[in-house]
Amino acid sequence: MKRSKKFLAAFLSVIIIAATLTASTYSWLSSQSDTVVNTFAGGAISITLDEAQVDTSGKKIDGGQRVISNSYKYAAGSILDKDPTPTVLKGSIPCYVFLCVENELGDLFSMNFDNSSWIKTAESDNKELFIYYTTVDAENSDEDIKLNPIFTQVTVSENLTSDDAAALGEKKLNVTAYAVQTEALTQDEASALAAAQFEMS
Repeated sequence: MKRSKKFLAAFLSVIIIAATLTASTYSWLSSQSDTVVNTFAGGAISITLDEAQVDTSGKKIDGGQRVISNSYKYAAGSILDKDPTPTVLKGSIPCYVFLCVENELGDLFSMNFDNSSWIKTAESDNKELFIYYTTVDAENSDEDIKLNPIFTQVTVSENLTSDDAAALGEKKLNVTAYAVQTEALTQDEASALAAAQFEMS
């Protein structure tokens, strides 16, 4: 009886040792590195458009504020001050800048376009689309970047008659700024996007 107990105790010890050895063979070797953190932030473009404030005769007010709209009264031969000027705000990624000029006034009104700074890329009905002569990069700039105005004056034809004025009524000369990134876009591709933005064929 004692021998049987000794044998049983020895047998159980063997089983326990065997079980321990078997368990250790399933302890996988492993290691974990530190995490590499990459932060991605989307770039942005911010652009504004304003013009000089004018008086009741359509002349620029010295020291006046920059505004986003003016009202004009005109007569044959009038020369009216109007200088739509876009500004790319500091921090903006490199971009192409466009201006769309929508002229409801017709051929009796002309603008002194700055053709050296603004290049026409499209025309449709009463809309004309212009691109700034160079790309603009304000990403690392400490200041906003003001571009050249597309024109500074609107001249009314001396041939304008009272009938013409009556037929025109209240018409608008609208200018809208648009900017698109240069990254991954050619100038032609950006121009196509701008034309689509203003629904120009």
